[in-house]
Amino acid sequence: MKILLYPSLKKDGNLAELIGIILGDGNLYEHLRTENLRITCDSNDVGYIQHIARRIKKAFYKQPSIRKRKNINAASIDLYQCKISERLDLPCGNKIRNNVGIPSWIFLDKKHILKCLKGLFETDGCFYEERDNHTRCIEFKNNCKRLREDVFNSLTTLGFKPQFGRNYIRLAKKGEVYRFKKAIDFRNYIAL
Repeated sequence: MKILLYPSLKKDGNLAELIGIILGDGNLYEHLRTENLRITCDSNDVGYIQHIARRIKKAFYKQPSIRKRKNINAASIDLYQCKISERLDLPCGNKIRNNVGIPSWIFLDKKHILKCLKGLFETDGCFYEERDNHTRCIEFKNNCKRLREDVFNSLTTLGFKPQFGRNYIRLAKKGEVYRFKKAIDFRNYIAL
């Protein structure tokens, strides 16, 4: 019987951003002999789909499959491999019931924090600007309390003053909004 050993994942900016993406639009499923990492996003956002696929391939050294979902505007990016959850330090199953959060190694480096926040804000975040009313904000919405707390603490660590809401974390001060948007390179997907 051949035993496959899966190497540890390289703890770098690529993995930090991928973890943010997974915590936002991803899920981990446990099957009898393998695990499935699935990230679901808008099927029209081809640039972002390719961006996610590159992040997965760089982390796991395996090309994920990409498929358009029938009758809905969604695409799934899937990777099947053993011990995905263990190597990501994220549990399989429902993220809210499991009270997921950002893995501790990410908090050791501010560059990794920014990358993880990029993944989180790209998936569960939005930027809003209304120039006539001088209103702007960048916001992360999620129903997992621990994850919201981790995002709040991450932004605070980076020197921002976020607002903590019932299901959101928001930056609303003009200077902070644009500084953070630029720091995470919001909605810009560059090739690796």
